[in-house]
Amino acid sequence: MAHVRPVELVNILQQLPDIEPLNVKSDLSGRQHALFLCALGFEDRCLSIPELIVTDAKECKCTEAIYFEYSTNMSDNDINKPRLINALQHFTTSVRPVPCDTVDFTTRLREVLSRICAAGTTPTVVFDISVCSSKSLLLALKVIFEFNLSLHILYSEAKVYHPTREEYKADPQRWTTEEGFGLARGVGNVTPSLEHPGYRRDKLREVVIVFPTFKPERAKAIIAEIDQSLIMAPEDRVIWIIGDPHLPEDHWRADAIRQINTITDSAPSYEVSTFHYKKTMETLERIYQPRDCKYHISVSPLGSKMQSLGIALFWYMRQDVSIILATPKEYNASQYSESCKGVWQINFGELAKIRHMLDRVGQLEIVN
Repeated sequence: MAHVRPVELVNILQQLPDIEPLNVKSDLSGRQHALFLCALGFEDRCLSIPELIVTDAKECKCTEAIYFEYSTNMSDNDINKPRLINALQHFTTSVRPVPCDTVDFTTRLREVLSRICAAGTTPTVVFDISVCSSKSLLLALKVIFEFNLSLHILYSEAKVYHPTREEYKADPQRWTTEEGFGLARGVGNVTPSLEHPGYRRDKLREVVIVFPTFKPERAKAIIAEIDQSLIMAPEDRVIWIIGDPHLPEDHWRADAIRQINTITDSAPSYEVSTFHYKKTMETLERIYQPRDCKYHISVSPLGSKMQSLGIALFWYMRQDVSIILATPKEYNASQYSESCKGVWQINFGELAKIRHMLDRVGQLEIVN
């Protein structure tokens, strides 16, 4: 007997593409792409995919390439600039930088995408997110999802993430306190994302979903920005999403992050894969559903690249949620990550179809 039911996210997730190993030669060679996006960073894996394309996918061609430039660690990042530009010039005819920490970043990216989409066909954008910050990734994806294009995301996974278990055990204070450098130091700007403003309904209390890191000061700064009272009395309105690392040897990090951020057993928390973006979407939706129309929800996106991708897709569905961004004053370029363990891809294809799938969440459907 037929009945009516709302479409739930779980019904849609299985239709979204999975992350898969990337074979640069077979997956990229012989194709013409409109735009290649990447970031210039201090990690050597910012070079991994562009240089693999040069050596293994000689027939891969892109009309133009843009690399994002950060305002932090500029001298460290510049060490990789000559090699990155050289690699990009092998398979693109135009290479140029775009600063990603300026207020006009999204405007400039929209202008580029508007131009390449004006041809009337569905252009392909290849986006290497390997060293994108959460901020640049979320802002770029927000703009990309506004256009009718095909999106192919690439990702190089680090072989070693600092601190290693041995480094952390030897000197935990160095990696976790504000005085120690660790992975990063200080808090730069804490800003509500103008591209993800959300909607603050009158008289609703605040809830914040936090993706914590080894240094707690940025998470604290974001929580305080949302509601100062949540620092001393979080109750059940600070919800933690703790990264469950992809590599088995890194699973100890989840327990360490709980200790560093003083996440108690009674605090609402979830351990979510740092690698499978759909797990982030599923968890955010599980948190959102019982709180919708009762709280205003904000997200502090300090997690992994794939978690940021999950946040971006979740926000597309739930645009009443606000995203609050925070950058450190400086990253520890000498001990952040090392080398490349493997390269991966998520081929979304035409975004019009992805948007249509996500738009169905919450709609009514008739089923037998």
